[in-house]
Amino acid sequence: MKVPPDLVPQKVVADDLCVSLATLWRARRSNLPGFPAPVIVRNMVFWRKADLGKLEDALMQFQGRGKFEQERQRTKRIAAMAKTQPKRIKRARRPDERQRDLF
Repeated sequence: MKVPPDLVPQKVVADDLCVSLATLWRARRSNLPGFPAPVIVRNMVFWRKADLGKLEDALMQFQGRGKFEQERQRTKRIAAMAKTQPKRIKRARRPDERQRDLF
């Protein structure tokens, strides 16, 4: 497979920015504002050379694994609580006996 010259593999980007692949993955999943979207070709992740500056700036805003894991745990707890809450049972209304004689 031939890669276009304006794309840089994720591993090279991680080495250049001195971060791990896991950090790039976490930063990508954390919905940082201004974080450029990667280009995915055949399950391989690439970044545009023009976006490397934006990527580095966005990584400076990334608060790290601890913050990412806190958000992940929070969403898991909310989902688990939503599953365990009892469902409200709707009871059939009984006709009012007092009004039966009016009809």
